[in-house]
Formats: sequence, structure tokens, C-alpha cells
Amino acid sequence: MIILAINNKRVLGLLKDKYLDDVYENDITSMEKAIEYISNNSEDEDIVITKDTLDGDMSKEIYIKQIRLANEKCKVILLTEKLDEPYRKFLYANNIFNIIEGDRIDIKRITECIEEENKVVFQKSEMSNISRVLPKHFIAVYGTSGSGKSYIASNLARILSKDIGMKVAMVDMDLQNPAIDIYNNLNGIGNVLSNIVEDIDKGIDINDILDSRVGGVCENEVSYITNNSSIYECQNKLNSFYYEKIYAALSNRYDSLIVDLPASPFIDAVQYSLSVASKIYFVVNPNYISIRQAGKYLDLMTKLWGISKSNIVIVINKMQKNSLDKYQIESFFSDYKIIDYVSYNSNVEGFVNGVNFHMDYGLDKNLVYQDLGVVEIKNKSKNFVSMLLERRQL
Repeated sequence: MIILAINNKRVLGLLKDKYLDDVYENDITSMEKAIEYISNNSEDEDIVITKDTLDGDMSKEIYIKQIRLANEKCKVILLTEKLDEPYRKFLYANNIFNIIEGDRIDIKRITECIEEENKVVFQKSEMSNISRVLPKHFIAVYGTSGSGKSYIASNLARILSKDIGMKVAMVDMDLQNPAIDIYNNLNGIGNVLSNIVEDIDKGIDINDILDSRVGGVCENEVSYITNNSSIYECQNKLNSFYYEKIYAALSNRYDSLIVDLPASPFIDAVQYSLSVASKIYFVVNPNYISIRQAGKYLDLMTKLWGISKSNIVIVINKMQKNSLDKYQIESFFSDYKIIDYVSYNSNVEGFVNGVNFHMDYGLDKNLVYQDLGVVEIKNKSKNFVSMLLERRQL
């Protein structure tokens, strides 16, 4: 059931036209009445659409907390006039990720949030021809041995942070061969993950830990949690208790969380991370060995672990002259979306070995934007560069 509490009969009529009997017959007109109705009538799968300026005798923060006390699992779509950083963190902490900012009620934005998960929409009336759409992402980067997972993960982090302006956290969970520090020139920052785990064991609050351990580890607006633990230490100490604490805290702080994983599916960080990720970028090399291994991993993920194929996109990395052709590759991955074919670039090896000091993008930025839904251009006449410049001024 869709429950509307924004005191707007026009929106109620439009939603009824689209969703028919799935919409509750009345638009609730005050905070107190909304809390009363949600407490007595709502179910876990219901969608509550409300605004934090609804009439009532409570603050917007108290109103949000009361909604969550009334129903901790329903999906809430919140309309707010201003979404600053402290308020965004507060909403995320209360499991509200579908947020529409702006001084106008836009039915199109509301229906987008109804039909899609975890979307933050920034819309400014003075810039009505441009929208900035930032879904909240947890992207796990996984794939076959030697496919270039860390390179692709680093690409994603830079694209989302540098070009879109998202706050991005990147966690190196590759316990076999951690390389995020190398790919991102993080000299001297080699084992933040172990330090965080030790602090958790000491009983320190996770948010205080992140303030002290992660806040200063930034490059291009990306906060990095690096890793240089031994496999023995990881297998005998790290477990889902730590993963859940770290991922949940980071998801409350950042627009996008990117996790780089080891190739082996037998390390528990892999199954846990893939199971909770909203999107999986699966990296494969264009040769028979890598593709055969990919088939085994994908079967394990989808048939045993229950991961939806729709959550997985394929990245073909290191394409070159003698690679399998695209027809062969697409035939093998016919059940999946291939997001990009990334050409082999010898400059990457030069960067890793310290011969050169600049790593070019491999992934096509526009294909990433399209896949993640992070860019929407209403005015097609504007070129991409000017659009980004305007977005940064919002």
C-alpha cells in the first residue's frame, strides 16, 4: 500500500490514476495523524510518502524517528526543502534513503522513488532544466584471478568522486592481494582495515573510529580503507560482525561505497559483500581461461548464494588484438549486461611500477553514469562539460 501524507490532493489524484487501489484513499494532513495511521495500519512492505514540513507540533527529526518507531521496515519517501550534510546523515541513520530535495513537488520524482530503490534526488527550481540524481550505491567489484579488479574499482571511485562530486568510500577487502594503496598512490597508508578491527575490539564506537582512522585518508574526495593483513589473520579474525559494522557506518556517511574483493570465493568477505551489495561489477579477461572461471563463479553466486543476475554487470578488461571477439564473449554472457570493453593499457603497469605517475581512466564514464543512474540531463542542448560545471555549483 502507498500511504500519502503531504496534504496535496493533486498528487493524491495523480498517484491513484497510476497505482489505482494500491494507494490509500486519503492524503494524511498532519504529522500526528500520519504517525497514528502508520502505527495502526501499515505493513512492512508499505511505502510512506511524506514531507518534513507537514503540519504538526514536532520537529522534523522527531517526526522521522516517530515514523521509524511506528514501522521500522516500511519504505519512506521523504520530501524536504533543504538537505544539508548533517540532515542527510540523520536520515540515512534512520534508514531513509529515498529523499527528494527541492521547493516543488514533482510527481515524476516521486514515482521514480516508488519504483526504484535508494534514490536521492536534488532538484533546484532555479535550475529547472537540470537535475542531479544520486542513488545511494554499495558497489562490490569481483571477478576472476588477475582480471584487474583493483584497477576497475579505482576507476569507479575516481569517476564518481572527481566527476560527479559524490562522497565515496573505498574499502580494500582483497585479502589475497591488496592493491588499492598502490593504484591510488597512498604511500605509507597500508593497513587501515586492521586498525579499525582492533578499535572495534576495544569497544570504541564505530563512528569515532571512522573519524580518527578514515577522515584524513582522502584523495580526489575518496576516503580509502586500505588493507595489508595476512590471510591467516583475516581468516581467523575477520568475520561478518566486522563487515556489517564497517559497511553500515560507511553507508551512512557516503553517497557511494565501493568494495574491492579477492578472487577466491572461499574467503567469507566475498560472499558477505556480494550478498549485501546493490550492484556487482564482475571483471573478466577476454580469454578462455578467465571466461571458464567466470562461469563457475557466476553459477556459485546466482545458484547457491541467491544473488540476482540483474545485480551483476560484466566488465571485460584488457581487450587487445588476440582477445576473443565480442560476439563470442556476448554469447557466453548472454544472461548478463556487459557494461564496457576496456582496452589493455600498458601505462597501467608503468603506473604500478612507478615508471609513470598518471593513470588514465579505462572505464567509459558515460556508460558508468548510465548504468548507475547518476546523471540525468533534461536539456539535451547542453554539452556534457558545461552540465558538470553547472552541477558543481548547485
